[in-house]
Amino acid sequence: MKVYITEDDMCTTQKLNLARVHKWLEVNGAEVVDHPDGADKVICTTCNGWSLLEQNSYDRISRLRPQFGDETIVLGCVVDAHPDKVKSMHNGPAVGTKGPYPYSFAGIESCFPEFGVSLSDVPAQSTFRRKEDYRDYNLSKRFINIAEGCAFACSFCTHKPGLGNRRSRPLDDILQQIEKCVEEDVRIVNLMGMETSLYGVDVGSSYPELLSAVLDFSDTYEVHVAQFQPQGIYRYYDELLPLFQNKRVTDIQVPIQSTSQRIMKMMNRKEHSEYIGPFMKEVRAENPRAILRTDLIIGWPTEEEEERTASLDFSGKHFDEIALYSIELHPDLPAWKYKDQAFSDGELEQIRRASTAYLKEHYQVVVHSGQQDDASMESAEEQRKNLRLTRSAN
Repeated sequence: MKVYITEDDMCTTQKLNLARVHKWLEVNGAEVVDHPDGADKVICTTCNGWSLLEQNSYDRISRLRPQFGDETIVLGCVVDAHPDKVKSMHNGPAVGTKGPYPYSFAGIESCFPEFGVSLSDVPAQSTFRRKEDYRDYNLSKRFINIAEGCAFACSFCTHKPGLGNRRSRPLDDILQQIEKCVEEDVRIVNLMGMETSLYGVDVGSSYPELLSAVLDFSDTYEVHVAQFQPQGIYRYYDELLPLFQNKRVTDIQVPIQSTSQRIMKMMNRKEHSEYIGPFMKEVRAENPRAILRTDLIIGWPTEEEEERTASLDFSGKHFDEIALYSIELHPDLPAWKYKDQAFSDGELEQIRRASTAYLKEHYQVVVHSGQQDDASMESAEEQRKNLRLTRSAN
């Protein structure tokens, strides 16, 4: 059997899950081919992260469905987030991301009933399927999904409807993957997830327990902390601080979004800057090697310039890298009720440009806008490399 997997716009966590599906297909004797011509089945990937990515998903379905019919398997977050839209375009098999397991796409097994090896029997992957999936192709750095889904319910978030609630992987399972990385002489281990700060709460563990175990397992690699929500600093301040001060922890991402209590309430988030500021100062004092990163949402409906400037100043003082995202409101989400107070697309673009210029003028920080502006990410990548070289000397 020949199976074609389309190009994908997926986030890092789901690229790893897709790599597991790819490996599962091969373990069961299928051949994953590079082109749809001649394929017996096609896996059409979807992403719900931004409106552009959602539309790209629908375009792929529209392109493939006429050629492959029910041999098209639509897979990914759009299946869960917009099931009616998917059904209107495709009445064949569809595989969502949500599920009871600490990995995604388990439903794909029903599309291949003849397979003897279960997806759960295939180890979690730490590399992507294709070299093209990397911004910086470097196999000495590996990505470890420590949990699926998210524990929070932000009013604007397009990810949660597709990803579902948090499902943490058992600590022993993660350490087995770390062991494999050590065997392969990996130099950087990135602890990933859509949100990681409340890892383990559902399985009787915690992020400090996980990070301590990962640091103790071997001293041959650095650790990167990704998508660590500020709630984790508030909850684990004293336990977490000495771990983040460890000089082998060389990258810490804490997406704060805003320092405005009013706006954070509209986002259905807690505002913890009174803890984040002192925490980051203490981390930097003992661990100057660490690159401290954050995300900001700018241009929230009714946001005042003073609120935005306060968030920019706080981020500039405490972080080395800042991702600036202008808000996208979606009619399926609670924050849609603010649409009549929202800035126009042109105003949002101006806010983002002005905010970027403000940070560059007042602070020595790396600034980009992620997938909302790939050109800014390309520029930031080179700055980030230079910053890491400077910090590695400490």
